[in-house]
Amino acid sequence: MLRLGIRQGARAFLALATSVSLLILGSGAIANENASMVKISNLPQIVANSSFISPLVELFGDVGIGSQSFIAGNTVVRADPGTQICIGNETNLQDNILFLASQETAAPAAPCGSVSSSTGNRVSIAHQAVVKNSRIGNFTFVGFNAHLNNVVLEDGAFVLHGAQVENVTIGKDKLVPIGAVITTQAEADALPSKTHDNAEFQDEVLEVNEEFAESYGKLYDSAGYEAVTGVSRSPVTSWNVTSVSPSLGENVQLGEFVRIVGDVQLGKDSRVGQRTSIRADEGSPIVIGENARIEDRVTFHALKGSDIRIGEDLRTADNIVFHGPLKVGDDLNIGDDAILFRSTVGNNVSIGTRAIVVGVTLRDGTQVPPNAHIITQELADKLEVVQ
Repeated sequence: MLRLGIRQGARAFLALATSVSLLILGSGAIANENASMVKISNLPQIVANSSFISPLVELFGDVGIGSQSFIAGNTVVRADPGTQICIGNETNLQDNILFLASQETAAPAAPCGSVSSSTGNRVSIAHQAVVKNSRIGNFTFVGFNAHLNNVVLEDGAFVLHGAQVENVTIGKDKLVPIGAVITTQAEADALPSKTHDNAEFQDEVLEVNEEFAESYGKLYDSAGYEAVTGVSRSPVTSWNVTSVSPSLGENVQLGEFVRIVGDVQLGKDSRVGQRTSIRADEGSPIVIGENARIEDRVTFHALKGSDIRIGEDLRTADNIVFHGPLKVGDDLNIGDDAILFRSTVGNNVSIGTRAIVVGVTLRDGTQVPPNAHIITQELADKLEVVQ
């Protein structure tokens, strides 16, 4: 049963509660000959409390959501029995996130519940992040493929891409660097403060996703389920005033729950794996050349005013973030859990598993080792090049 209603409590953002549980039907049940069939759910809400929840979200348990929030496709929001999840106002959970409340591990005290994961208001959680049993304060940011477990983020905290944070409190307005591993309170207390530029970036991300909550809701209201799933046109926004549909080449094969939106140009003879998201609803276009082999739960997205252009013969593993601005040549091979952002990449480049590449230029033939954090041009220039 999907339960929607007002929950009373200390946190005003818990204006909507969603709960999925087994519902055993009475005389109106759909049953087989042995009367053993039960109905386990009703249709989920897509637009609720002025928030947009993608139909591709995997939702389970006691989940509450505030107003004007946006949850993108193929994100998992799961509260184990006896736990709670609370998502605040004007908050966004982007593609392919795991947002979890688990019975099996410790959790910090929170108004949401004794064992819970929660956000305050105006929070951004970026693609492929994993949040488990954590309390996230107001105006905070969690970057691509960052992992939080039993963590408190105080108001204003800023966690960058690929960081691993566990069993600590990150103080007000503190910055967790790219790829940092923070597992002791001493390490957390020694972190620097975020900059004015970090705060401006947070505001920009929030503005875009608040508009997505409204514009995707309008698209669903006007054109229905098909307009917000699968391969579909982009919503009309203040920066994309014309709705554009994707262009797929001949013999393109798409896996289950693939989401392709807006001005996406995908070359012929390409394959896209399950739950991959290619969203040209903010930055656009996203151009991917012929004969791409894209595996499962890969995300392509771009900042407003930027684009992604990738050449032919792309080869990916699973759970990767490609984020524009991004320009990539032919024959890129990239491993599981990698991040590629704000970069220019030459031909015949290999990027290893869990590598992070941000803000650099990679020469033709560059080999990025597994687990490397390439975040300055000096580091990029020292990498091995294979001719």
